Formats: sequence, structure tokens, C-alpha cells
Amino acid sequence: MDFKAGFIGFGLIAGSMAHALKESDNNYTIVATSRHLEPVFKAKEDKIVDIVTEGITSEYEDCDFIIICTPVITISDYLKKLSSIVNNKCIITDVGSVKSSIHHTVSELGMDSVFIGGHPMAGSELTGYANSSSSIIKGCRYVITPTGKTTDIQLERFKNFVLDLNANPIIMDYEIHDKAVAAISHLPHLISTALVHLVSEHDDEQKHMQMLAAGSFRDMTRVAASSPEMWDQICSSNSDAISGLLEDYIKVLEEIKENIDNKTPGYIAGLFEMSKEYRNSFINNTKK
Repeated sequence: MDFKAGFIGFGLIAGSMAHALKESDNNYTIVATSRHLEPVFKAKEDKIVDIVTEGITSEYEDCDFIIICTPVITISDYLKKLSSIVNNKCIITDVGSVKSSIHHTVSELGMDSVFIGGHPMAGSELTGYANSSSSIIKGCRYVITPTGKTTDIQLERFKNFVLDLNANPIIMDYEIHDKAVAAISHLPHLISTALVHLVSEHDDEQKHMQMLAAGSFRDMTRVAASSPEMWDQICSSNSDAISGLLEDYIKVLEEIKENIDNKTPGYIAGLFEMSKEYRNSFINNTKK
């Protein structure tokens, strides 16, 4: 079947989605714009983008899907621009990692009947279209957050769009989503960054800690190399959920410290055993 998909913002995730759509069994005409057009023109050279526009033009009026792939804090601005041109057969979505503020704006604009939230659980510490690939999206879990006015037909259409990306659709309430990603994505990024900061402050002049840092440290701190601007915006947008989990995490660390100070027999072994069992359940679930 033939579809037209419009991208607003064209970095790593948009580029990866566009690659995946071009590799799907359906025929997608892809329109794209971005704050900086150089990567969009490069994508056209690569035959990933068909039409390049400077801003939101009439090319977006007949799109079947419009995907907003800009920073979380600017998504609301683009929704306002789209509200006056979108047709009622189009599904507008986003790829933001925080959904509540976006859904609130959608409701305020009266766009609940054309919007479905989206969050592909995919990415890389690298950024930009140059690092995009369909492999980043393929096989990922793609969260879908419908509104109260999303119809069954719209939901099925959007699920098929996600399947064309070769991703796995998961339907979820947007508030549940925000608490979940605060725990399994936002908090780990902060913990990773805090650990790097701690080591940098405690390292000696000869940089022995840096010199000895091996697999476990590098694996745990890989995401600390992510975009500072993006993570500043994410943490601001999901501050309540992150703050609540940080408070609980600090309590866990205090309990661990207390038991280490007291040399409590079996405490650390028990902690590792419980954590190992729960983490292994993650691995088993990814195989299903």
C-alpha cells in the first residue's frame, strides 16, 4: 500500500524510522523538515527522504502520518502549527520519552482525535542522521499511548505503522509510561552520570581510576555520553516521577551503606541474589 509520512525534526530516531519505512513492504513517500536542513538533504541523496521542506508546508496536509521528532520542549509548538493544517484522516504522533505534558497540550488544543503518542524504546549514545540505521528501530519495543478519543480503527492503523518499522507495539496509559521510563531509563542515565562525576572527583593526578576502568565501569557509564541538552529537557519534563524514584533510590543506598558499615552477614549476597533473579527476568522477557 502507498502511504505518506511527514517527519518534523530529522536526527537519529527520525532517520532510523525513515530507513525502516523505506525497507518495509509498503511504499512510503517521506517528507521531512528540520531546524538544520543539511542532514535532510543528505537523506534525500541517500533516497531515504523524497521531499525536503523548509518548515511545515502544504506538503504535510495530505500525510497519513506526521511524526514529530524534535526535543520534548518544542513538540507543543509544532502541535500548535499542525492543528490548523492537519486532515482528519492523518495520525499525528511523536517520539518523545515523556508523554504526560504532550498529552495535556494535545487536549488543550482539541487534537485528541488525531493524535496518538509514541515512544520507540531505542537509541544510541551517538546522535544525528549520520548515525541512523533501521537496525536501531527494528525489534525495539514501541510504546503507543492513545488518547481518550482514539478510535479502534486509528489504533489499528498506528499499530500497523509500527509493524512497518519492524518494531513491537505496546499500548500503555501515558502516565504509567512516564513512571516506567523514569525508573528504567531516566534514573539510570542520572546514576551513570553521577558515577562518572564521582570518579572524576576522586581520581588522582596520575588518573589511576581512569587507567583501570574496564568492562563493568564502561558498561554502566556508557549512557553518560548522551546529549546533555536532550537529557536536561527530559529531566525537566518528567521531574516529578524522577524525583520520587531518586528519593527511594537514595534510601536504598543508605540502607546498603548501613549494612556495609555494620558488616551485616549475608546482606550483600542476598541483595545480589535478588537483583540477579529480577534482572534475569528482563533477559528472559526479551527472548519472547
